[in-house]
Amino acid sequence: MRRLTLFVGALGLLASFTVAAAAQPLERLAGVVHVHSDISTGTLSLDQLAALAEKQGIGALLVTENYLLRIEYGLWPFRALTRVTREEPSVLADLEGYLDRVARAGAQGPRVVLVPGVELIPHHYWTGSPWALEMALHGTQKNLLAFGLTDPAALRSLPVVGNPHARVFATQSLVDALPALLIVPGAILLIRKRPRRQRLGRAVIVVRRRAWWPGLLVVAVGVAALVRGWPFTVDRYPVWEAHGLEPHQTLIDHVEKLGGVSVWSLPEARDSGGDQVGPVRVTWETEPYPDDLLRTFRYTAFGAIYEDTTRFERPGGGWDRLLNQYAAGERRRPAWALGESGFHDLAGGKAIGPVQTVFLVRERSPRAVLDALRAGRMYALQRTRELSLELTDFSVTAGETVALAGETALTAPGTSLEVTIAVDSPRGARQDLRVTLVRNGVVLGAWLGGTPYRVAHREVFDGAPLVFRMEVRGQGPRLVSNPIFVRSRVRGS
Repeated sequence: MRRLTLFVGALGLLASFTVAAAAQPLERLAGVVHVHSDISTGTLSLDQLAALAEKQGIGALLVTENYLLRIEYGLWPFRALTRVTREEPSVLADLEGYLDRVARAGAQGPRVVLVPGVELIPHHYWTGSPWALEMALHGTQKNLLAFGLTDPAALRSLPVVGNPHARVFATQSLVDALPALLIVPGAILLIRKRPRRQRLGRAVIVVRRRAWWPGLLVVAVGVAALVRGWPFTVDRYPVWEAHGLEPHQTLIDHVEKLGGVSVWSLPEARDSGGDQVGPVRVTWETEPYPDDLLRTFRYTAFGAIYEDTTRFERPGGGWDRLLNQYAAGERRRPAWALGESGFHDLAGGKAIGPVQTVFLVRERSPRAVLDALRAGRMYALQRTRELSLELTDFSVTAGETVALAGETALTAPGTSLEVTIAVDSPRGARQDLRVTLVRNGVVLGAWLGGTPYRVAHREVFDGAPLVFRMEVRGQGPRLVSNPIFVRSRVRGS
């Protein structure tokens, strides 16, 4: 009996801790997503970035160093032997060192949470030909960000273009291995002495000599093929062919399998340029790809606001189509919106804080930030140097249920719903606002007012799935929330 009493008491204590944790208020933590340091292609150290962030009131940096920034091209048929490579600083060669540096920088500046991540190029491909003196490279900026992977072995396994740890054997492997076989005939030429007739005066004598120069040349080609091609594996999706979105979906699924989160990066940004490489004109271009977000699945989020023109998140656009698919059961998970910085340095007046993602967290830690990212407890914010916005409330009340961004309210048809929106301007700077409430992709209401502003919308739930989201535009700043879903409670649950 005493044991039973103790057991029941322990369960009660555990339940009280659980309720206390659930009731723990959420803190708004301003973060910057997609930041590079001098570990890869940035110019500031992690310590400098953390100090800069703390000075600007930013509480989290989601670091995204280049995983593998390497471009290759090889001539058919012996692509490994003729391969030409250009590479920029990346972290794949020393993942342990990268993760350790982030951990040490986070420990030295605990007021700013540092979350290690990587920027990934799932695939790029070539068109044109060096014989035509014109080549084009496609898709080098059609990238994904990955967070939540802190095991170096897991990181090394990511199936991205050029990763030697994720390559496979294919027909091209056999072709690349063929020149290595030249080592055998080359060695024979060097070892065996061949008879040659040589005139000496009026006499002809037979001299046995080794074929040094031909033998050395053939061996050199074979050794070069062996060294450059070993272990004769190739990318699962070779760069001499276009493979559509299959490489990207494969990477998304792999990151999910490892327990990480994936983010489509800057989907509406355009990247193009060109250079002369000897006599060959080489161009590169990545077209905006917002529609590809509708053709891929199971990623966690996408860059919705950044320092460029974006349309995907506008009412009735691609994001609403995606959210409606989730609400209708056509997708296993929604895709959350975040603000994406793409910060490398301070050149040209660039700053670290204009584009932020504000996470709703229960504690200041990398784990809490990732939990908020996975759950959609965040909003995207674009601010100016002087003005910002703060979403102090966005919730749906359905009877006794209150749901926040990223959550689902389960309720019965006929229940009264109240959508509450409250927006303020930090430090008391008053702003004129336009607040827009979107339901299932259609603008439900738009209100004008000044900060601090509060509005409530009421309706009766008819049982059909609902998706509520909102956006705010101030005098320069802009804010986009993640959605709240309302679904009918299953009878008897």
